[in-house]
Amino acid sequence: MADLVVRVGAFTAQGLRPNNEDSFIADVQHHVYVVADGMGGQERGEQASGLATQIIPRVVQDRLAASDDVSEAVRRALSEANQAIVQAGQSQPVGRRMGTTAVVAVQQNGQVFVAGLGDSRAVLVHADKVEQLTVDHSVAQALVISGVLTPEEARVSPWQHVLHKFLGCAEMTGGAEVRPFTPEAGDRLVMATDGMTNHVFDEDFRRGARACPDPQVWAQHLVQLALSRGSRDNVTCIVVAFDKKG
Repeated sequence: MADLVVRVGAFTAQGLRPNNEDSFIADVQHHVYVVADGMGGQERGEQASGLATQIIPRVVQDRLAASDDVSEAVRRALSEANQAIVQAGQSQPVGRRMGTTAVVAVQQNGQVFVAGLGDSRAVLVHADKVEQLTVDHSVAQALVISGVLTPEEARVSPWQHVLHKFLGCAEMTGGAEVRPFTPEAGDRLVMATDGMTNHVFDEDFRRGARACPDPQVWAQHLVQLALSRGSRDNVTCIVVAFDKKG
């Protein structure tokens, strides 16, 4: 990646919600990026997503300093964040679970390692190709994978927003899949909460990557686009741009 320059933009909006339960961190110095969408209502969601964005970058840096494989460092960071949020949620009333989604990207050794838990997404825009790098851990998507629902049915299913994997899930098994890719000049990595991805689609990503070369401008545009299309949720995204030097 020595021949590429990396620029980052990030933006969040409260939208119509009474508060913003999303959190993000774009640590350009250490090449760690996290977007988290808190669940559990108001301060519980804020606390959960805040813990995710505090713990994940710290553990990733600690494990890389200890010479861990990057994928293992990411898995360890998500596991420790999950444990911390489960523990924090034990003080909540019965039935008021505290949790958060998380999507993580770590740039290291010429590659970017991406992982997610929940339904926040990482999307890679490469030329005119748009590829979702993460899997939505919703019940609806699990039913699509098993052949019970079509993708079109899943989008309007009542199970679309019911998650079976997220940070703060005491019963979670399997952890997160870490997916590496090698960025090329012109690539854009978009990490976003479902407040955005439910309202912004592949053609928007293709068109925007060409029209908005500045990642900060594009991040703000994507958030405002989701809100203009009726998103009632908090909306957050990070855009990581890979371009030729000079």
